[in-house]
Amino acid sequence: MPTILLNSFLIVLLFTPFGFFLSNKNKINLEHFSSMLIYGSIILCFIALLLNFFFPLNKFLNTIILILPVIILIRERKIFFSKKYLIFLLFSTVLIALLIVESNVYRPDAGLYHLPYIKILNDEKIIFGLSNLHFRFGHISIIQYLSAISNNFIFQNNGIVYAQALIASSIIINFSYKIYYYNIRKNYNFHFFYLLAIIIFIFYKMNRYSEYGNDAPSHFLFFFLISEFLSLNKKKMKDICNNFILIMFIIFNKITLLMSIFIGIFLLKEIKIKKIIKLKRFYFLIILSALWILKNLLVSGCIIYPVKSLCFEKIIWSDIKKVEIVSSENEVWTKGWPDYTKIKLKNDEKIVAVETYLKNFFWLPYWSNGHLKKILNILYPYLLALIIFLFYFFINKKLIKKFNYNNIYILLIILMFLSTVFWFIKVPVFRYGYSYFVSFFGLIFALISIQFKLLKNNIPKFFNFILIIGFSVFVFKNVIRINNNNNDYNNYPWPKYFAMDENNIDYGVQEYILNKKKIYFPKRYCMFSNSPCAQYGINKNINLIKLKNNYIILYNKK
Repeated sequence: MPTILLNSFLIVLLFTPFGFFLSNKNKINLEHFSSMLIYGSIILCFIALLLNFFFPLNKFLNTIILILPVIILIRERKIFFSKKYLIFLLFSTVLIALLIVESNVYRPDAGLYHLPYIKILNDEKIIFGLSNLHFRFGHISIIQYLSAISNNFIFQNNGIVYAQALIASSIIINFSYKIYYYNIRKNYNFHFFYLLAIIIFIFYKMNRYSEYGNDAPSHFLFFFLISEFLSLNKKKMKDICNNFILIMFIIFNKITLLMSIFIGIFLLKEIKIKKIIKLKRFYFLIILSALWILKNLLVSGCIIYPVKSLCFEKIIWSDIKKVEIVSSENEVWTKGWPDYTKIKLKNDEKIVAVETYLKNFFWLPYWSNGHLKKILNILYPYLLALIIFLFYFFINKKLIKKFNYNNIYILLIILMFLSTVFWFIKVPVFRYGYSYFVSFFGLIFALISIQFKLLKNNIPKFFNFILIIGFSVFVFKNVIRINNNNNDYNNYPWPKYFAMDENNIDYGVQEYILNKKKIYFPKRYCMFSNSPCAQYGINKNINLIKLKNNYIILYNKK
C-alpha cells in the first residue's frame, strides 16, 4: 500500500505539468490543476502515439520523456510548489490509490485486447495490419497509449494500471470543486445543477476501477466536455479550441460517442478564423487527428474500423470481408443476440440469420427482456434520487414565475436525446452510451432546478452534505472491497493484470514462428505477457513481411 501511495503521488506530480501547455494560467485552484492533469494525459497520449510510429514505447524512452515535466516544475515553481497544488496532489493520490488497490482489471476485455495492445506498444513500433492478428486491435482506444507510456523505470510495469484512475480522479475533483465553489457563493445556476446530477451518478455507479475498461474514461470525459461547454468563455479562442480537443479525444477513445462531435457545431459560430489559426493548440488538434487517422490506416486499412465505407480494399493488409463480419457481429451482439440464441437453442427452434435479426427491430423483444432490464435496474435508483432532490428544492424555494432558460440548454437536451436514439438504434449496450442518457437526465434536472430560487439558510449546508455523503459512499465501497479481497496473490496489492483468476499468476503463452518473427497465443488469456499475442490463435492464412528498420506487415493471403 505505501508503494501504491508513493507512486500515485509521483505520477500525478509528473503528469500534471504536461497539461500546462493547454491550460489557462489565470486560475490556481483544484479546478485548474484537475483540468491540467486531464489535458496532460491527452498530451501524453499524443506523444506516445507520435513516438510509436518510430520506436517501441520501452521503459528507457518513457523515462526520458519525464525530463520535460521536471523542467516545467522548476520553471513554474510558483504554481507547482504552492499549497493548493499540494492539496490537489493529496486528494488525487488518495482517490487513485483507493481505486487501484487490490482491484481486478476490466474483464474479459483487458485480458483479450487492452493489456496485449499495451504490451505491443511497449515492445514494438507500429505494426502494419495488426488488426489481422486480432480484430479488436483495429479499434483500440487512445487511452492504451497513456497506459503504455506510463511504463517506465520509476513505476515499472505497474505504471500501466494508472490511466483510467487518473482520468476518473481528475474529473471527480474537478466537479466536486466546482460544486463547492458555486455553493459557497450561493450561485445555483444551470451548470451547478448539471454537475450535481452527474456527481451523484459518478459516486453511485462509477466508483469501481474494475468496471472502467476503455468505456468509463470516455464517459467521464464526455461529462467533462459538457461541463466545459457550459462554462465556456466564448470570447477566448483557447477555450473553444480545448473543447474541440476534448471532442476528438473522446471519439478516439470510444467511437460510439461520435455524437459528441455535434457539440462542436455549437462552437463553430463562435470561431474567429484569424485568431484560432494563430494558436499552437489548434495545430496540436490537427496533428493529433491526422496521426490517429494515419495510425488507423496503418493498423487496419480503415479510417475508422470497422466501418466498411471508410476502409480501403486496395491496401494489402486491409480485409474487407473481416470488416463486414466484425461490424455485423458488434451490432448484433449489442442487440441481444446471445439472449436470442440461448432461448432458441433451449426450445430447439430455428435461429434466423444475423441480417434478418437486425432488420425491422426484430431484435427488440429479446433486447428488452435482457439488457433493457439491466439498464432500468441501474437507472431506477439514480432517477429516484433526482426526483427526491427536486421535491426538496420545491419545499425550500420561491418559484420563479417566468420560465428561466437559455436556448443552448434546450439544444443540448435535444442533442442528448438524439444521441440516445442513435445509441439505441446502433449499439444499445449500457456501457457504450450511458453518458448520453445520463447527461440527458442531468440537463433536464438542471433545467427544472433553475426554476426554483433557493432562499433558506440551510441550502448551502445541504449541498455540502450531499458532497460529503457522495465521497463517503465512494470511499466506503472501495474500503469494503479492499477489506473483503484476498491479499495473497502475485504482485499484491496492485491490480491483477497477469491473469483473470484470484492468484494473478501468468499462465504463459505458446510460440508460433511466422517468417522468423515470434507471434504468441495464450494458454488462457494474452494479458500483459509476451507480444504480439493473438488471443484466438494464429490465422493459418496470415502472412508476415519484414521491412527495413524492424517494421513488419501482417496481411491475409488472398
